[in-house]
Amino acid sequence: MIRAINIVTGYGKTPVSKTPLSFDIGAGELILLCGANGSGKTTLMKTLAGLIPPLAGKLTWDGLSSVMVPSRIPKVKGFTVAEFIRTACYRNSGWAGRLSKEAEARLDEALHTMELESLRDKDISRISDGEFQKAAIASALVRDSSLILLDEPTAFLDVDNRFMVLEAMKKVCYGSGRSMIFSSHDIGQAASAAGRILGLTKEGGLADSSVTGKSAVLEACFSNKFVIFG
Repeated sequence: MIRAINIVTGYGKTPVSKTPLSFDIGAGELILLCGANGSGKTTLMKTLAGLIPPLAGKLTWDGLSSVMVPSRIPKVKGFTVAEFIRTACYRNSGWAGRLSKEAEARLDEALHTMELESLRDKDISRISDGEFQKAAIASALVRDSSLILLDEPTAFLDVDNRFMVLEAMKKVCYGSGRSMIFSSHDIGQAASAAGRILGLTKEGGLADSSVTGKSAVLEACFSNKFVIFG
């Protein structure tokens, strides 16, 4: 279990979160992190990923690890899907750039999990944006982290590709025991896919759907009402 205890997020000495935030993340959870623009979603994810430290409070990991997948990764021509995913393991490669047998096995497993095996040797510039987002998630899977954080994983995708990526995320969480926290501007579809919602509220606090229900979280975060299907 990963636990946040009264953490305050921010940069340098400047806080972003208005109040201390406390919550737990269990195994196999798919969590939507929502809130209005400027509420601090990306800052919180960077804090959970260990990219920036909390200004106050405590994060406990119980021996677990996390990785963050940024948004808007460019599709650079000249890399196959497998090569793109393999770059996530460069720290584990030998002097000649070769991966260990264990890392190669994780690569094969990630391709299988994300249903990308048939695209293994295809140039990433020639696959769909949804398939590329699945490859980006696969690049996090090969790092064998317990928590994967995704900043707008369905941004700029059409309806079919959004559905494909969200279904792949559900498969990872419910099948492997890894957890994911993701943000999205497509609140209705994302809220339906997520098993749980954490919301940064208009008052600066944190709402948790495991306590109040999904609709109550969305009402606490946004002025507009959202219809949740499923």
